[in-house]
Amino acid sequence: MIKIKQKQYIMNIFHKMFFFCFLFICLGLNACSTVKGVSSYAYDSSKEIVAPRYGRMDFDISEGFRFYKQAGIYLGEIITRVHPNRNLEERPTALFVPMGLVQDNRDHEAISQGVSRLIWESFLSEGTFATLEYAELGIPYSLENALPYAEQKGAEFLVGGVIQQYYDGGAIGDSRFAMQLQVYHVATGSLIWSINHSGVLPYKNDGDFAVFKVKNRMPVNPMSTLVAAVGDEIATLLHFWTEPKIMQAKERQRLRTTLKGRINPSAF
Repeated sequence: MIKIKQKQYIMNIFHKMFFFCFLFICLGLNACSTVKGVSSYAYDSSKEIVAPRYGRMDFDISEGFRFYKQAGIYLGEIITRVHPNRNLEERPTALFVPMGLVQDNRDHEAISQGVSRLIWESFLSEGTFATLEYAELGIPYSLENALPYAEQKGAEFLVGGVIQQYYDGGAIGDSRFAMQLQVYHVATGSLIWSINHSGVLPYKNDGDFAVFKVKNRMPVNPMSTLVAAVGDEIATLLHFWTEPKIMQAKERQRLRTTLKGRINPSAF
């Protein structure tokens, strides 16, 4: 009788340990990472994961507990090879021309147009420029043709560049993207910005851990999601240059919201 009670006691301890381990795994898989704001226009940021890892769980009789995670996007360091010495007083007008593709690809025109429009939409969404027209110019990107056309359009700045790496892994492989964005002052033809940025959206196999499974889910269109993430960061960076007062106010508000309730003022 005593042995039976000891056995039941040990089993109860085991069940409690399993429950706490299960709870810890759930909390870890549902954790989210957020994107930090850019503190100044000339700041070179390096963020690892920008896509929040939304997690959910269900149970299947044959497979047991299943955890679903959204694939994370890993962004490289923003490298500003050329940047201005001072910010602008107000948002200027600009002309965006399609970016050229460095790689030898039979679909180079379609890739250039598709990527360029995604980057252009990132700038529009961020509100980086007062107006930003998209020009249907020929591919590849040609500064000699783009600058006169921007002047003809009455734009203050010309936005263009090149796609340095484009590899679409789809839903079963890694997607990789790298680009160089250039901003020219139309009146003088001077190069104002030269920015390099890149990212990767890795594919991960599902994990089987005996008592539960982890299933990784890719976005519906992995490459477009990756390109948009890279474009969003560059658009935000340039927004600190074109509209510094507004962006600094947004940054202060973001910090206040982040720190609200976490710091006790009486402690200082």
